[in-house]
Amino acid sequence: MIRKATLKDLDSIYNIALASFETPWEKVSIEAEFYNEHASIYVYEVDEQIAAYIITWLIADEAELLTIAVDEGWRNKGIGKSLINYMKELYGNDVIWHLEVSCSNKSAIHLYKSYGFEINSIIANYYGTGKDAYRMLLYPNLSIKTGESNVGR
Repeated sequence: MIRKATLKDLDSIYNIALASFETPWEKVSIEAEFYNEHASIYVYEVDEQIAAYIITWLIADEAELLTIAVDEGWRNKGIGKSLINYMKELYGNDVIWHLEVSCSNKSAIHLYKSYGFEINSIIANYYGTGKDAYRMLLYPNLSIKTGESNVGR
């Protein structure tokens, strides 16, 4: 079940982040997103246990996928895809999406490419010295290469 996160979920979200990332967000940074008017935090719950979370921002017609993580015991079961699909549906079809992902995170890159995200640029040292990130973009109903609408084709 996907639901909006509450502050009661902060410890679970933080623990998943600690187990999922080499450089996880600080707990206070996650907590701050609960008070950010542009942020949305959702969790995927299984038997009243949080199995995953996603944090996004929506400003006008642009969405940013800030972070998503699935608890190790629940990976490769489609939970990450479910969270992304939920947020895409919540924000609608006319939103431009962007994200940053470690160049070494092949499984995440594969997931994002499956949604049509394309690598736009490389950000040197984004995750620390020698740890670059890809900036990935998704333009719904537009051809990224030509800028032409694909609607009605």
